[in-house]
Amino acid sequence: MDIGAAILLGIAILIGVIMLSYLLQDKEIPKGLPILHGSTAGIGIVLLVIYALTSESEHRHWDSIIIFLIAILGGLYLFEKDITHQKVPRSIAVIHALIALGGFGWLVYHLLK
Repeated sequence: MDIGAAILLGIAILIGVIMLSYLLQDKEIPKGLPILHGSTAGIGIVLLVIYALTSESEHRHWDSIIIFLIAILGGLYLFEKDITHQKVPRSIAVIHALIALGGFGWLVYHLLK
């Protein structure tokens, strides 16, 4: 289940990179991408939480979950700005991406360990 979560989160990161490239080029982000990105990441995080609650494994990924929950706060802020047609702050988008990448890297590190 944790590997499935990592795959979904990896897909969400790829979609996020596409959205960030649109933002940094001052292009309008296609409206379906944020919904697909958030849904994919959300399902991945739910799978991680289910794994953490049901696993007897030594490492249950609570640390990665917390990092992703922090990233979610930035993502919700960015989504709110986008759907209300306000300027999406680039700095927040980059910070959101870096936090999410940190959580993903930490998750992959523990999966490969």
